[in-house]
Amino acid sequence: MKRKQVPQLINQGWFPKHLKQLMFEFMSWFVSKVHAAKPFMPVIEQGLQHTSNHHLINIDRKMGAGIETLIPHLPESVTVENIPLSEMQTEEEGLYTMINSFHQFAPAEARTFLSQIARKKHPLAILEGNNDSLWQLVGMTIILPMTILLTAPIVRPFRPSRLLFTYLIPILPIASLLDGFLALFKLYAPKDLDQLVSTIQVPGYMWESGKRDNGRGGKIMYLLGYPVS
Repeated sequence: MKRKQVPQLINQGWFPKHLKQLMFEFMSWFVSKVHAAKPFMPVIEQGLQHTSNHHLINIDRKMGAGIETLIPHLPESVTVENIPLSEMQTEEEGLYTMINSFHQFAPAEARTFLSQIARKKHPLAILEGNNDSLWQLVGMTIILPMTILLTAPIVRPFRPSRLLFTYLIPILPIASLLDGFLALFKLYAPKDLDQLVSTIQVPGYMWESGKRDNGRGGKIMYLLGYPVS
């Protein structure tokens, strides 16, 4: 498996919660502003075809740039339920999703998570806005910290501490650069996803992984699982 389980600052208990919050708020704000979740919609629409309702059950890891960035692109007919990972149940019918945070799972945890949903024959969409390309590396190490420096005064919600830790004590651009770079090593590429699900043998359940154009010269990565007759 190409993917590596490397530690990030956001995973560390000693890293201040307020700084994590500022980083998560920036990610959600920026992804929403550039509509980076819109390319997820074809996968979402495909997953909803395998449900008896238009109900989306999002499993939230509280990592930022999650379901809140996708909701504006969903049709009004789709209802959304956001459930913390620690409270996940698999009894409810609907399309289960995880947005931009599946890479935080170690392989054993990822298999357990996928197995729980597949054994209940629920459709599942795992979506990541980042990918394993050289352009993504440039984006994380150059464009991301520059964007943080340029947009700190207008990020919402506005917080004076964001200005402090961007300009006077530049922790946010440095920490975001480092964590964004490390996150690329943790991404499950389609081949990694195929390797994960190859050990999940559920009769009548299919898996599909791949990449799709994001409309800006890059790719999203996804894993789609669904029951078949």
